[in-house]
Amino acid sequence: MARANAGDLGSRTYPVGTIGFYSWNVPENRLYGDDVIAHIYCATPAELAAGVPIEKIIQYIDEPDRRRVAKAIHTAIVTGERYDAEYHMTHVDGRILRVAANGCCLRDADGTPSIYTGTSTILPLHASADAVDPLEVHCRAALGLATKRRHALAARYLSSALRVLGA
Repeated sequence: MARANAGDLGSRTYPVGTIGFYSWNVPENRLYGDDVIAHIYCATPAELAAGVPIEKIIQYIDEPDRRRVAKAIHTAIVTGERYDAEYHMTHVDGRILRVAANGCCLRDADGTPSIYTGTSTILPLHASADAVDPLEVHCRAALGLATKRRHALAARYLSSALRVLGA
């Protein structure tokens, strides 16, 4: 699948607190969402209208958040429990977002996981009113690039740096 570039995503921005809605057909691995979901997860509205694999949606979640989020999604699918997570995302176009997501996996008449539905909300970049730590912001951006470019050693060092920073 072709990657969306910044021009495909449009110039619209969404304020903190904006909520996007999605539905994921689990057996077919096709996720559909509104324009807010497209903005948050660096997809085009056309891609989401056609449905994209979940991997397209989670690829920009920062490490180590991605592992934690993937595990929470898996647990929600297997157990039917509700999913709630908060994480940071760094896009290749330089956008950094903090997101709160929730959802649940509905089952069909046979009890098979079927439709996973929920919301994602844009949060303030930092949870506290404290000053923004530019080192953390730069490390997160570098981690996103290292991960995207598959530079495992650099990503490991940057993840360690973020842990030392308490991020």
